[in-house]
Amino acid sequence: MWFIRPMILRKIIKRILVAFVLVYISTYAVIWYARIGLIYPFSLQETYKTPLQAGVPQLTEKTMTTKDGETLILWVSPAKGRKATFIYFHGNAGALSGRANRFNELTNRGYGLVAIAYRGSSGSTGQPSEVTITNDTQLLIERLPMVLGEIPKGKVIYYGESLGTGVATKLALINPPDALILEAPYTSIVSLAAMRMPYFPIRMTLDQRWETERYIKKVSSPTLVIHGTRDQVIPYSMGKSIFTLSGSAAKQMKTIKGGNHLSAFTAKGQAAVYRFIDGL
Repeated sequence: MWFIRPMILRKIIKRILVAFVLVYISTYAVIWYARIGLIYPFSLQETYKTPLQAGVPQLTEKTMTTKDGETLILWVSPAKGRKATFIYFHGNAGALSGRANRFNELTNRGYGLVAIAYRGSSGSTGQPSEVTITNDTQLLIERLPMVLGEIPKGKVIYYGESLGTGVATKLALINPPDALILEAPYTSIVSLAAMRMPYFPIRMTLDQRWETERYIKKVSSPTLVIHGTRDQVIPYSMGKSIFTLSGSAAKQMKTIKGGNHLSAFTAKGQAAVYRFIDGL
């Protein structure tokens, strides 16, 4: 009867285990070194178009020099009269030009807009990270009158989309806006990454954390959360958690039934945004 001797069997098992450990460590090393590109994949996507080329000629492209010498692209349009001004923080897919329809909707209604292109995106220079993006957005608020060419007469609203929800919420904690709108927010980037890669020690090692669940508790600005129930990128449950954790006494949640990650700025989502603004 054929059988494997115990000593040979132990050697085979040992080799399999060693191979598994090596593959595991190598895979995690790749994930670790590629983490910036995975979270901020701007260099792999459409990078630069002017507002005119993107179909939003009413916007003006401006630049802002950061404290460490990088150049950031801003798309700007002052508000009409006392209309609100949106400070827009985009997600990690595509570039500013991919939000042209959104920007048209807002500016056609007379709202002001300042959309910042993160480092490495839409023609901005530099390397994106939680630290650099946080510093850059604070600088933007400090220089907002200079960027707009005037002091905003109406409300200043932070609008965060996907990745930008963490950016907007963290900034709202440091520099409170008149209102905060979060489209498809996550509890934290580290939680989202851990959910996608459950077999790796993501929570202990990932340095790009964007802990929205921690920041939102201390944000008192009126807050609107918009999320689709079939969002396969950021679970709807995370949006509900952020709404529940919000420290605002004037918070609202708009659920887009059947909506995916890209459907929050639909007719229903827009209607919720305008009702929310009208009620401020």
